[in-house]
Parts: sequence; C-alpha cells; structure tokens
Amino acid sequence: MRYLKQTGVMLLMAAGLSACGKGGDADEATVKVDQAEIISALNNELHTAERSCIPMPVRFAEPVAKDFAKETEPNGAQLATLVKIGLIKAVPAEGGKVEFEPTDAGREAYTGLADPAGPGFCSGTLEVDKIVDDKTTEERSDFRRHEVRYTYKIESPASWQGDAEVLANYPDFAKLVEGVGKAEFKAVVESRGQGWRVDSLGDK
Repeated sequence: MRYLKQTGVMLLMAAGLSACGKGGDADEATVKVDQAEIISALNNELHTAERSCIPMPVRFAEPVAKDFAKETEPNGAQLATLVKIGLIKAVPAEGGKVEFEPTDAGREAYTGLADPAGPGFCSGTLEVDKIVDDKTTEERSDFRRHEVRYTYKIESPASWQGDAEVLANYPDFAKLVEGVGKAEFKAVVESRGQGWRVDSLGDK
C-alpha cells in the first residue's frame, strides 16, 4: 500500500514537472510578432531603394544630336518620352546639338540613384501592400530571422505613371506598374529584440 502511495506521488510530481515544461515552451511559442513593425522596416528600406523610377539616358548638359529621338545610343525614344511628359526639355548646345535640362516637374521627381540604371525620375513611393507569407527561419531567445513575401503598392503615383509611351519605352517600369497589388517581393528581416532590420530585399 505504501508503495502504491509513493508511486502515485512520484507520478503526480512527474506530471507537474511535465506541465511546467510545456507551459514554458508554450509561452515561448506564443510570443507574437507585430507585423506592423516588419512592414515599417520594409517600407523604410523600400523608400530608399527607389524602385519606382525611370532612368535618364544621358547626363544633364551632355550634348546629343538634334534629332535625338532617332538615336539608339543614347536611347532616343526614352529621351523623347521624357520630353513629352514634361520632365526634361531640350536646349541648344554647341555644334548644332542639344542638351537637356530638367523642368520644374522634373526637378521635383528627380532623385538619387534609381535601380538599376542610374539617376532617374520617380513615380511615388513603393510600399508594402500586404504580407502574403511570414516564415520564421531562425529563432532564439535574443534573435529572430523571418523570410517574408509581400505584395506592393505605389503611394502618390505621378501623373505620367500610366502613360503609354512611358510603359512602352521603360519595360522594367511597366512590369513594376502592372504588378501592383499582384506581384510578390520577398525579403529577409531580423530582430534582436529592439525592432526589425531588413537583411536582404529581393524581387522574388
């Protein structure tokens, strides 16, 4: 009888220890990730990536042929498109050539280095539309790494974003515009307990 009582006590103790262990694991497993923080980190990175831009085929003040629209190097069709949508204007240069200056609208849209073709004119700002998949690839007490897939949107798009000539002469930009709300980008984000940082920002 005493043996049975001792056995019962030991079983209850084991069950209690087991329950404690499970509770600890459950607590760790239920730590929730605030996706708004991940989205904020992604948006900060996208804002500086300048992906919603179209490049300027030549440097400003670089002389080109007067009938530049027919040229293939630099891309005359792109230059003619930028003139048509009012981002640049052609002014006379030496030797019967022309060079380009940004218009007021062009100065407002022009920014840093566009990806991948150099300085360009940007239409709005690329941002996260929604998180499609958020997968934890590494997790420790002080570190997390997630692989995220998301769709995107273009905030405050320029009036020329949907122009047929722009889309025809800038195929990469056209692909970006057509993919709004549908195409997926992926990124790897990391956290050490004090917010999230983007480790890598890919297209697919």
